[in-house]
Amino acid sequence: MNWDDLRLFLGLARNGKISIAARNLHLDATTLIRRVKRLETALNCNLFELSNKGYLLTDHGKRLVHYIEHAERHILEAKNDLTDERQELSGTVRVSASEGFGSWVLAPALAEFKQRYPAICVELVANSGFLNINKREADIAILLEKPTKGLLYTKRLTDYRLNLYMHEDLVAEHGAPSSIEQLSPFNLVSYVPDLIYAPQLNFIEESLLSPLHALKSTSINAQFQMLRNKAGVGILPHFIAKNAHELQPVLQDKINITRTFWLATHRDVRHLARVNVFLDWLNDTVQQHADIF
Repeated sequence: MNWDDLRLFLGLARNGKISIAARNLHLDATTLIRRVKRLETALNCNLFELSNKGYLLTDHGKRLVHYIEHAERHILEAKNDLTDERQELSGTVRVSASEGFGSWVLAPALAEFKQRYPAICVELVANSGFLNINKREADIAILLEKPTKGLLYTKRLTDYRLNLYMHEDLVAEHGAPSSIEQLSPFNLVSYVPDLIYAPQLNFIEESLLSPLHALKSTSINAQFQMLRNKAGVGILPHFIAKNAHELQPVLQDKINITRTFWLATHRDVRHLARVNVFLDWLNDTVQQHADIF
C-alpha cells in the first residue's frame, strides 16, 4: 500500500468532487482516479460509490478516513515536536472567506501581513461559499454563522451592518424614498434565491423588498457594480458600499440589518504558529478598522 495514495484518497474523501479534489491536490482527474483504484485493489474493497452528487464514501471508505485522520494528527504532533514549528513562522495558511469579506477586507490588508511575516504563504479562497474546515479544506474560515459541529475553535470576529443603497443620480432624479412603496420604479439588485450559499444572506423577505423587479447575481461584487452603474436599489454591507461615494444609503430607519462574521479553525491546526499569528493579525486588523463594519 502506497502512503501517498492514502493522501490522495483523503483529498477526494473530504471533497467528493473529482475535479475539485484533483485541482486541490495539483494533479489531473485521471491520475487521481487511477491512484484511488490502486488503493482499492491493495485493500481489496470499494472505498467510494459514484452518484449524481459525486464520490460518496462506502462503509469501508468511512472507516479508512477515520484511521488516516487519526494517523494524520499524530504525524502533525511529531512534526511540531521534531521541527519545533511552534517557533517557526513559515509555511502555508489557507483562509476561506466570503467573496465580500475576502475582497474588501482581507485582500487590501494582506500586503501588511506579508511585510510582517514574509515566510508565510497565504492562500485566500474568497468566493460564493466556504471551504469545509472539518474536512480540512482550509486552515481558517471566516463564516456567516457559528459552526456547531466538529472539533473546531470558534470565535465571534465582528458584527457588520447592511443598508439599502442607490446611486446619487437616481436620488437626485426621483428624490430620496421615504417608504418601501416608493421603490417600485426601481430594479432590486439581489442574490439568486435558490443559489444563496448561507441563510444569513437571505434578507430580502426580511426587508419586505421582494415585490420589486429584480436583477440577481450570486456575486456581491457584481451586485456592487450594478448599483454603481445605476441599475436600481440593493442591500450591501457598509464595508463594501463605503468604497463608492456615489452610493447613498436610503430608508435607513426601515432597512438596517446586522449580521456577524465568525472565525473557525480546526483544533488540530490551532496550535500551529503560522495559524496563530494570522488569527492574531486578523483580530487586530478588524479592531483597527472597526468603523468600516
